[in-house]
Amino acid sequence: MGQLEENEVAKQHHELCTALNIDATTAMQAWSSYKDMSHHYLLEGSQLHWLGCSLYVSCRKATVPTVNSNRTIEGNLVCLTSLLKQCKMSLNQFLSKCRKWADMCKLPDSFVVKITRLERNFAVSKVIFTKYLPMFKQMFKPPDLDELLMHVRHNKKKMIHATPTKVFEFTWILFVLTKAEYLDVSNDLVDAFHLLIATCDLIYANVIQSKLKDLVNLDFPGMPRGFLEPRYCPPDEGPCIISTLCKHHDGLLMEAKSIKEYCWRNYMSKLLNKQVKQPPPPQTHQGTLEHPLEKTHTTRPIQSE
Repeated sequence: MGQLEENEVAKQHHELCTALNIDATTAMQAWSSYKDMSHHYLLEGSQLHWLGCSLYVSCRKATVPTVNSNRTIEGNLVCLTSLLKQCKMSLNQFLSKCRKWADMCKLPDSFVVKITRLERNFAVSKVIFTKYLPMFKQMFKPPDLDELLMHVRHNKKKMIHATPTKVFEFTWILFVLTKAEYLDVSNDLVDAFHLLIATCDLIYANVIQSKLKDLVNLDFPGMPRGFLEPRYCPPDEGPCIISTLCKHHDGLLMEAKSIKEYCWRNYMSKLLNKQVKQPPPPQTHQGTLEHPLEKTHTTRPIQSE
C-alpha cells in the first residue's frame, strides 16, 4: 500500500471512528490491527469494509465498567447496525469478511462461535420475516412499506397516531428483542416462528382491548363477535388467537402456547421491572401495550433496548 493510499485509508478510519464515537484506545487498536493485516495479506475490495471488521473486533475486545459495580461488560456498546451503515456494508458482506478476518488474525474460537451464532440468527430472522407479513395482513390492515422505509423521526413529546405500519414495526421490534433473550429460540427456526405467533397474539389482544377498530382486518376469523358495534365492551382478558394463527400458518398449537407461557411471561416481567410498562393485572399481560405506538414513551424504551 502506497503512502497516499494509506493516508486515504487512515482518513476513512478516523471518520468512521468519529461517526461512531469510538474511544481513542479502541480506535488505535483497530488501526494497528488493520495495518498489520494489510502488510501481511492482500485485502481485496473496499478497505472501509476491512476497517469495519477490524473495528468490530477491537470493540468486542473492549470492556466497559457497569454503574455502581466492580463488574464489567464485554464490548463498548457500539451498535452493529450503525457500524454497517457507516461502512456501507451489508450484513452478508460483514459476516463473510469477518470470518476471513478472524482466520487472518487467528482469533479465538469463541469469536468464531459468536459470528456463527449471528449468522444463524440472521438466517432465522430472514425466513421468519417472510412469514410475518402475510400473518400480519391477516390480522390487521396492510402496512405501508414505503412509510416503513422512510424512517420518519417524530418529536419525543408528540403523540403518534397508531397506524398499521407503526403496529407492524412495533410488533417486529418486540419479537426481535424477545428472541434475543433466548439463545435456543434465536437459533431455532421452529421455536422462533412460534414466538412470532405469540407476539402477534399479544399485540392483537391489546389492539382489541384498546378498541382500535381502524387497524384490524375485518375478515380475520379471530376477530371477536360484536367488535365493530358502537357499544362493544372488551372483556377483562383479550382474545387468544394462537389457535387461529396456527391453523392458517401451519403452526403447532402446543408449541406456540408453551412459548407464550414461558418466554413471554418471563420477558414481559423483565420489561415491567424496568418500568417500561405499567404493571399488568395479575397473571395476564393484557393492557401491557395499551394503545400501542400512540405514546412515544411506550415505544421508545423498547426500541432502545
